[in-house]
Amino acid sequence: MAFKPNYRFERRERDRLKQARKDEKLKRQQERSALRRDGPLSPDQLKQIIDDHRVWLDSSGEKGTKADLSHAEIEGALWRADLREADLSYASLRGVDMDHVQLQRANLRHADLTGASLWQANLRDADLRSASLRGAKLDHADLSGADLHATDCSEGSFWGARLSVADARHAVGLTEAQLEHAVVDDAPSSD
Repeated sequence: MAFKPNYRFERRERDRLKQARKDEKLKRQQERSALRRDGPLSPDQLKQIIDDHRVWLDSSGEKGTKADLSHAEIEGALWRADLREADLSYASLRGVDMDHVQLQRANLRHADLTGASLWQANLRDADLRSASLRGAKLDHADLSGADLHATDCSEGSFWGARLSVADARHAVGLTEAQLEHAVVDDAPSSD
């Protein structure tokens, strides 16, 4: 009698393992959400979230966990952190050193970046709607395609920053003097 593989069993086992991974991922996200309510994230907590996010990026979402730092209070530095596509909506990042950080396509809606340093940060296609960049240093940052609708840019520094007129015109408090030394693309807007 020849051995016949049980494909139904194998499929059920694969589905069970897949569900267990999803459950574990959800549990980690819930634990992180609970931690954010208790004050600023510790450096160890932040490092773990960034490490898990790196795995998520490298595996195209198959492994690791996408960084959910929404409503988080972050202090200190995120220097050179790779937070592409991360959720930082409503996060408090006041005065945080974010030089060289990768924030392409990140959600920064309503984030408080007052006084933050974003020197050479990559904010290409980031969602900054209603965020505060008041007094932030965005020198040599790439804001190409960033959504700046209702973003407070008062007293911010944009020396050598790359952005478009179409995006900048929707920002609040952004003056010609601030843009004098920026690299501004004046291509017509499509809206």
